[in-house]
Amino acid sequence: MKVTIVGAGMVGSSIAYASMIKGVAREIALVDINRELAKGQAMDLSHGNAYVRPMRIHGGDYDVSSDSDVVVITAGRPQKGGESRLQLLKDNARIVKEAVAKSLSYSKEPVFIIVTNPVDVLTWVAWKASGLPRNRIVGSGTTLDTARLRQSIADHCQLDPRNVHAYVLGEHGDSEIVNWSHADIAGIPLTDFCRNCRRDCEADLFQKLFEETKNAAYKIIEKKGSTFYGIGLAVSKVLSTIFNNQHSVLTVSSVHPEFEGLKDVPFSVPTILGREGVERILKVGLSSAELKGLSNSAGIIANAIKNLRDEEGLA
Repeated sequence: MKVTIVGAGMVGSSIAYASMIKGVAREIALVDINRELAKGQAMDLSHGNAYVRPMRIHGGDYDVSSDSDVVVITAGRPQKGGESRLQLLKDNARIVKEAVAKSLSYSKEPVFIIVTNPVDVLTWVAWKASGLPRNRIVGSGTTLDTARLRQSIADHCQLDPRNVHAYVLGEHGDSEIVNWSHADIAGIPLTDFCRNCRRDCEADLFQKLFEETKNAAYKIIEKKGSTFYGIGLAVSKVLSTIFNNQHSVLTVSSVHPEFEGLKDVPFSVPTILGREGVERILKVGLSSAELKGLSNSAGIIANAIKNLRDEEGLA
């Protein structure tokens, strides 16, 4: 199996590095507008082949992406400090459209994984630009947000984050929500777990954990300029799920045919992934407040898509 990563900067190279360590693919191609950067990253990574399951690694222009099974798009203008993800939209929509078109000239019907922000709207852009079935266009969505939430809960409760089951839904951004009503630890509802905990927790603990999750990217950008390790590991999990046909449940973003009266709107909910991309979207239980929040989040994404269609003349 072969994966191409379009964008060989810190995010793209982190995805390649994590995927290489995990032995996700047999071949990785790195593509970048800066061909020398892509070649250098490929050379650097290939020098670790003696310590992992060896794989072929190339870098350069789109010709190295030929016959890819999956194309990951990370290319785009980086997010600036204090800037929302939706402010990135117009510039990165053009970049993603070009990446999709060029990738399809070398690979027939690959699964696309969109990582460039704002990822939900750009998942829709990639779907429209590709002409592929919606199951083959997958956004990284709230996979990282969900991991951040689970880590925050685990830190507070002094647990292994792998035993925390909680999901961030909706937009990968400021309007995201947490499905608190179905969060659990070892099958115990989180509210019950907290009620029987010996720690003296604040009444607004859940809200604080949510704010910590939602603002994590902004804090990291403020401290080090960008985020890349967490998303590298998150996307490598998406890749391993697809390549190994694992049928794992991940909170990826995909284009939903209909939701609360909205047509073709992309957002994240727990989704089963396999070899062909999205296999099944799970219907999660939501409280009335959570449903209202998710509807608001989907509406924000839908409005951004409408504005993009109006300004860019997209069908």
